[in-house]
Amino acid sequence: MLRLYLRLYLILALGLAGAIWLVNYTYDELMPDANESFNREAMRGPAYGVVEQLRPVLGEARVARLDALQPHYGLRLELVQRDDLALKPREQKLLAGGQLVVRGDFQEFIANIDGGPQLLSIRLPEEPKWLYVWAYGLLGLSLAVVLYFWVRPHWRDLEHIRLAAQRFGDNDLSSRILLPRRSTVRELAGHFNQMAERIESLIANQRELTNAVSHELRTPIARLSFELDQLKQQTDPRQRGELIADMYADLGELEEMVSELLTYASLERGATQVTRERIEAHSWLDSVIGSVALEAEAAGIQLSLRTCEVDFIQIEPRFMARAVINLLRNAIRYAERRVEVSLVKFGSGYEVRVCDDGPGVPEDGRSKIFQPFMRLDASRDRRTGGFGLGLALVQRVSQWHGGQVQVLDSEWGGASFRMTWAYAE
Repeated sequence: MLRLYLRLYLILALGLAGAIWLVNYTYDELMPDANESFNREAMRGPAYGVVEQLRPVLGEARVARLDALQPHYGLRLELVQRDDLALKPREQKLLAGGQLVVRGDFQEFIANIDGGPQLLSIRLPEEPKWLYVWAYGLLGLSLAVVLYFWVRPHWRDLEHIRLAAQRFGDNDLSSRILLPRRSTVRELAGHFNQMAERIESLIANQRELTNAVSHELRTPIARLSFELDQLKQQTDPRQRGELIADMYADLGELEEMVSELLTYASLERGATQVTRERIEAHSWLDSVIGSVALEAEAAGIQLSLRTCEVDFIQIEPRFMARAVINLLRNAIRYAERRVEVSLVKFGSGYEVRVCDDGPGVPEDGRSKIFQPFMRLDASRDRRTGGFGLGLALVQRVSQWHGGQVQVLDSEWGGASFRMTWAYAE
């Protein structure tokens, strides 16, 4: 704190001294006529009174009269000879016009008495040097006190931020900053807290993702290992072909899982930029439905577009299509006979609805199914396939578009997934 305080004090002191010098310079050097006129008018009254007292008398009597007047003025009064002053033409003109001549940095004033060779010199008393020292010293002390009470709360709040950042750097990811509302760095603390929450969430998700990946990879790898052992022992060409086909299927499963993981990881860490495009809604939705039409037909599911209330939408087409396809595949996997898709206006954005007539999702599991590698223990379990990443991707895509996804009951008793996103600004 001391270093910051001294730096601020030095900057302010130098700035204040420079400002005072600039004001004096501007007043004295750039506006000399106005300054001289002001001082002349200020001294005109006292000079007139002394001149009126001296004009009637001459010689030694004038000197005596001036000595008698001196104690009654806080000024230094003196009689001087015109020839000793080396007056400039301008000054001579001023004296001839009955005006005062200002000299010596506005400290000396020359007045004409009676037009003769003798003039009156009036000098202002010299200001004591200690007065300047005392005044500037008091000014500096006042500045130091005011600056201290201004710096202290700032430093205290910044120290809270520094300590919180140090704790966060020491792996205390729950470290947060709480500052009073009147703090001037409260917004900075809020941004730090947002960053800390984001990092803590990312690290927690990364740990969960790593644990889940290791668990999910174990199954196809174990099957491949078993199939390799069987392949070594198998001599029947037909059975060897079946084992090789199963191995290719397991490799395809691994490849699909890696692709899902890479997509999810890119969305999770914010590495992918969402650039929205203006898309014709009906044709885009038809193409998305068409990409899973064969899967629905193979499963005996009637897949149809129920309604499209929007002409154009602004989305990132690749990721949004991936999200809707995931919702459709999820519905096809659990539906009994039919799946319907709708695109409607919803509040301040759009909503895609995917409804099926399957077993539905229990209320206590509706928030869990959007977590990576999360499967329910009821009818929507791992026996139906998938890796538990599809709905997590849907949630991330929706969030990146400024929306959310939720699951409700459909009109047929199954699940109704509703993904919303906001209008593009």
